Amino acid sequence: MVKVTLDLDKCVACGMCVQIAPEIFENDMSTLKVKIIGGEREGSMWIAEVADASGAERAATGCLMKAIVVE
Repeated sequence: MVKVTLDLDKCVACGMCVQIAPEIFENDMSTLKVKIIGGEREGSMWIAEVADASGAERAATGCLMKAIVVE
């Protein structure tokens, strides 16, 4: 399992992460940004543990604003 965080303060909702890893990320109409599927929101961060890091790592690399961190 790897930890994935999404910083909403940096996210501009370009949707690149949703296109790259739709199994992890989805559009969040309540914030007009993106959220992590099955994640928990803590302030301006979405945090989740995912079993397969490959999609999250591709999304982090593709994120223009560097809002995604995979640990």
